[in-house]
Amino acid sequence: MAEQTSRNKVNIGLSSLILIFIVLCLSTFGLLSLSSARGDLELAERGAQAAKEFYEADSKGQQWLAGSDRMLQQMAGRSLEEKLEALAAKPGNGYDEQTGLIFTEIPMERGQSLHIDLELKEGDKRYEIRFWYVYDSGEYEIDDTVKVWDGKDRSGT
Repeated sequence: MAEQTSRNKVNIGLSSLILIFIVLCLSTFGLLSLSSARGDLELAERGAQAAKEFYEADSKGQQWLAGSDRMLQQMAGRSLEEKLEALAAKPGNGYDEQTGLIFTEIPMERGQSLHIDLELKEGDKRYEIRFWYVYDSGEYEIDDTVKVWDGKDRSGT
């Protein structure tokens, strides 16, 4: 009878250890899932914010393009040089003499800008959009405080 009682105690202890191990595993996996979900939420929010900023800048670019198009329509019959001068004089516009393109920069968050280039045309087709892209416009400073080996030893060879 004593032998039977000790067997039951061992079984109850082993069952308890297995149950504790399972609870610890489930708790750990639950916390990992929660951490992963929080990271996914933050990533989704940053992506949504970046998309919102892009579409706001894109909308401003469309407004700039519509305003430039109206100006070109009003200047119908004038020379290409007069149109270039008028558009280049408009605030926020620039003119690249090397390429002959009218451009604008629309600033965005996080050091980015939307760049739009227009090439003016003669005739019914008043312009052609050459470039419409987002780029990093932030200025970076290179940290050169840490001496990095440049591939040459100290003796100069």
